[in-house]
Amino acid sequence: MSLISFPNNQGVKKILQLAFVFWLSEIVLILFGWKFFPTEIPLFYSRPWGQEQLTKPLMLFILPALGLVIFFLNLVVSSLSPKEEKLMRQILAMAFLVFNFLSLVTLVQIMRLVI
Repeated sequence: MSLISFPNNQGVKKILQLAFVFWLSEIVLILFGWKFFPTEIPLFYSRPWGQEQLTKPLMLFILPALGLVIFFLNLVVSSLSPKEEKLMRQILAMAFLVFNFLSLVTLVQIMRLVI
């Protein structure tokens, strides 16, 4: 028995597949838009308006990287939980889906601003 195992519930698998489609879409958008990005792009909207919000385009990879970290954290938590805890697995999968969807929306909005 391995410490980390993928869920065997069909509903959770479909949710994770859709979340991975969002995650891959982020990477593809960044790569295809790379040549159109200016030298600085707005990313840190929680900072005061102006220069403090700007960063290099390479920092856009923070969005899919965080999605991957959340996936692995959820996978570990799901693997450590009892097999009977199906609801928790669904909630963790939905959290991954929602994060990747919102991350994709954020990326699209940033790209709309700068391209």
